[in-house]
Order: sequence, then C-alpha cells, then structure tokens
Amino acid sequence: MEVKSSKQLYNKLFYIYTLILLCVISALVIYFFNSTRNRVLEQSLSYTEMMSESAVMYLEDTSDTAEYIHEDLYKSSMELNDVLHYMTDDPAVYQKYRLDTYIENKLSGYKGIEKFFLDALQAYTSLDHITLYSYERDEITEYTRDGKSYRRAGDDEFKRRLEAVDLVGEDSFAYLKEIRNPATMQVKGCMVLEFKSKRFETIRQYYSRAELIVYNDAGSPVYESSGGHEIADIMEADHKGALESMLNAYVEEAWKGQYHVIGYLEKDRAAAVPRSVAVMLLAVGIAVMILGEIFVKYHLQKLAGRLNRLLEGMTKVMDGNLDVRIPTDKNGDELDVIAGYFNEMCVNLDEHIKKRYLAEIEQKDAEMAALQSQINPHFLYNTLEAIRMKAICNGDREVGKMLYSLAVTFRAQIKEADIITLAQELHYSKKYMELFEFRYPNQFKAMVECPEEYLQAPIIKFVLQPVIENYFIHGIRMKEQDNYVKIVVEKEETCGCGDGRCLTEGGAASTVFRIIVEDNGKGMAEDEIASKNQELENDTMKKQSSIGIANVNRRLKAVYGREYGIHIESRSGGGLRVILRFKTDEVVPVVQEEGI
Repeated sequence: MEVKSSKQLYNKLFYIYTLILLCVISALVIYFFNSTRNRVLEQSLSYTEMMSESAVMYLEDTSDTAEYIHEDLYKSSMELNDVLHYMTDDPAVYQKYRLDTYIENKLSGYKGIEKFFLDALQAYTSLDHITLYSYERDEITEYTRDGKSYRRAGDDEFKRRLEAVDLVGEDSFAYLKEIRNPATMQVKGCMVLEFKSKRFETIRQYYSRAELIVYNDAGSPVYESSGGHEIADIMEADHKGALESMLNAYVEEAWKGQYHVIGYLEKDRAAAVPRSVAVMLLAVGIAVMILGEIFVKYHLQKLAGRLNRLLEGMTKVMDGNLDVRIPTDKNGDELDVIAGYFNEMCVNLDEHIKKRYLAEIEQKDAEMAALQSQINPHFLYNTLEAIRMKAICNGDREVGKMLYSLAVTFRAQIKEADIITLAQELHYSKKYMELFEFRYPNQFKAMVECPEEYLQAPIIKFVLQPVIENYFIHGIRMKEQDNYVKIVVEKEETCGCGDGRCLTEGGAASTVFRIIVEDNGKGMAEDEIASKNQELENDTMKKQSSIGIANVNRRLKAVYGREYGIHIESRSGGGLRVILRFKTDEVVPVVQEEGI
C-alpha cells in the first residue's frame, strides 16, 4: 500500500489557498476599481453641473451689469441729455450744447457721456467696450477701456447684427439696451455693452474633464471648448435625451436670457480612472497577494512540520514503541487534539496490554472525559458573588454594587428560562444601566416607569439590553452631563386575530404592550430613521449594522408575529424613541425575585 507523504497535502493546500487568495484579491481589486470609477463618474458629473452653473452665473453677472449701467444712465438727467444730443445733433451743434452745459454747470461740474462710459468701464472689469449707435444719424461710436472713442458711419453688417440680435463678436458677447427720449418715449438709438468671453475658458479649465458650449438664440457660438459640433444641430435637439445621444455624453443644460449654456461630459471619458490610481490599485493587489502567499507558505510549512511529527510517532507505534509522546504546540486546534488523543491512546493501550482489563480502560476514558468537560458556568457566578462580599466587607460598596449588577446580568443569561416576567426584564435592564452609571459617573440618568399591574406579564428575555447598549455605543453625548435613558411601559387593547373579528364574535382579546426606550442622545436623520424602520419591517437589516436591535426585532417577530417588533422614532428636542411591541394572552404568575 502506498504511503502518502505530507508533502502531497502541503502542495494541495498551497494550491487551494493560492487560488482562493487570488480570487479574493481579484474580486477586491475589481470592486475597488469599479467603486473608484463610480466615484470618478459622480465627481465628473458634479463638476459638469458646477461648470454650467458657473457659466450661467457669469452670464447673470454680465446681464445685471448691463442693466445697472442702463439704469444709471437714466438716473442722471445731465448724462442722459448729453447722450440724446450726441445721437441727434450735428457735431457742431452738439459741441455748442456741451459748452453751454459746461458753463451753466461750472460749479457743480459737467458730466458728459465720455466720463459716464469711462467710469462704467473702470468699475466693471468684465466689460470690454461700449458701442453707441444713433438711429437718426446712422452713426456708430465705440468707447474703449483706455478712455478713447472711435466714431464711424453705420455699416450693413452691424445693422444686420442689431436686427437679428446677434451680438456675438470675436472673444466677446453683448447686450442691447435701447435709449429713448423720456419726454416723447421715442427711440433715438441704442447702447451695446460687450463683455469678454475669455472668462468661459477660465471656467472650463477649472473643470478640466468637462466641455462647455455657449451660444445665443441666433445660433452664433460665444464659446466652444472643443470643435466638431454644429450649433444648428445642437439647437435642433428638442430634449435632453436627444442631445445626450447626439453628443454621446452626459449633458447639463441652462440658459440666461438670449444665451444658452451646455456643459457636457463625454461618456467614454466620464468614468475613466486615472492611470496612477489604476496602477496603485494593481500594485496594492500584487503586494497583498505576495504577503498573502508568504503567510500561507509559512502557515503550511508549520502545519507540515506538525503533520510530520504525527506520522513519525505513528510509525514508531507501529513498530511497537508505546512510549512515544508527540509534543503539542498549545495552538488549541485539531492537530493538538489529535496529538493529545494519540498520546492518550498510547497510554491507554499500554495500560491495556499491562493489565488486560477492559474495565480499567473504560474507567480511564471516563476520567479523561471528565477532565475535558467545560467549567461549570455557576462557578463563575459564585466566584463573582464571593468577590462582591469580600469588597463589601472591605468597605468598598461601590465595587460591590458593580459586581452585583454584573452577577445579576450574568446569572440571568445562564439560569433564567427563555420566558420571564416583565419585572425581571426591567430589573436586569436597570442593573445593566447601573454598570454604565459607574462607568460614566454623573453623565446620565436612567429612569423606569411601569405600572405595577404589568410587572407579571410574560416576555422573552433580553429584549431591552441590546437597545440600551446601542444607545451607549452610538447615542450618548460624552461631552454633556444631561444624558438620560427612560423606559416606559404602556399597553393597548387589541384582538388576537389582528382584524377585529374575534372581538365581534366573542373571542378573547390579547394584551399588546409597548416598551418605549427614550433618550436625548445624538439621534438620527429622518431619512436614516425611515430606512432603518423599512429594514426592521422587512427583516432585511444588515448584520454589520445594529446587530443587537436586528436580533431583538427578529426574535419578537418570530415569537409574537410579523406585526410586532421594533419601531424607531425621532424625539422632539433630540434623541430617539425605540418602541418594542409584543403581546400576551395571559399573565404567568412568576415569583419576582428582585424589585425594579
């Protein structure tokens, strides 16, 4: 018969562990890669939205600026009259008007059109230049930031742009403001305020992944971060979905007056993970794989050495040497158990050979089984009680109280039946809270309110302790001194069948109790409370989150029915109200050992 060496097992386990490790690490790398892609996509979409909002804000600022300048012109009669005379009078007549006005207002100061426009250009840095057009004289005057003005006759191209309201120039866009004579309300001309469009490039560069297009109602582009798209085609898209399909991108649309803003993010770039991040994830995966392989190899080599010692010991026993003893590594695993059993087998076999008495072998087995039995849990309870009495005798009553509360809680876990009275449950909960009163002195108060006639109602044990523990883990405000937990017991009459038929047909009604655990802790957001209640109702709460509450909820539903369990509410003024509902058809006369 072939004798297999431990090397075969070593190789088999090594390949299995390596395959498992490779699958787990690959899954983790893929998970983190996809998670990173999702975060990149969310961030990119958020940047696209913010870019569109920034572009619209710039348009709003320029529109407001144009409106302010137009309003300011009408607020000053001297400046408005100067503009009207400039548009309607011949140059010689206008100069005479200026001179007369200057002499007439010598003390208060003459404010003419040039100073008004220069002040406006200096006050608003985004304003590029201002163009004044006289309808009667068909004359154009352009005012620049350096305080100069250029006058020329109106041309067909300029008139066409005015008529079409197509006020887009090279690196600029404009707003048209008509100028009327306040006395006759006749339009004498217009003012075209042109703003710099380079600001859109600054906005787009800040959000480098997204692209930006700004155009007017006439279809003229104000700014395009990337070419290749016809504005006419974009304007034909009658809804956002068609535009996203045409651009093959995620689109954010907005507009301000006659100007339209489209921010878009190409889908093939939207979720692209940066190369450095992908390389880092791969490097981390490889590093973890190498470390895992080193650990697996070390563990298997150690395991193989222990297996070899077992094989060597068995070989010696097969040769008749019953004095063989295999050393145990005190790891507490199955190999140590096998080694221990092997040593015991050798001892028992040697005794059997020497004495030939089966009764003695059985007696030895019984003795060894007794030695392997677990420590009686009552020993630990009695030991705690002895320590408590010793502390009281030494005058340390506070330690005695703590040990008593701990002993009561421990004894309830090992001694009480699954169904206890409400008085006992409240008593154990109060003792549990006393432990935290010692741990957090003068930081919180515990209150229990329960009518005496409810104390003998039966309930499954340990439904309150996980709820209270959840408060101390997640809800207590450590920096405050006014924390409190309040337990209130109420009851409501309802029928046993749940639809009211038993009350009308003479059936026996069940008593439904509500235990309300109220605190003034950190609390939870309303949407989070709604999510938790949905999970509790459907019994889908994850094990990683509130495992104690989830466990109590499942137990209540399993024992009393699906309509019972836990419900969470927010408390006015901060904190939570956790409501536990259960029913009972009778009151079990259980003797109350301790008060609450």
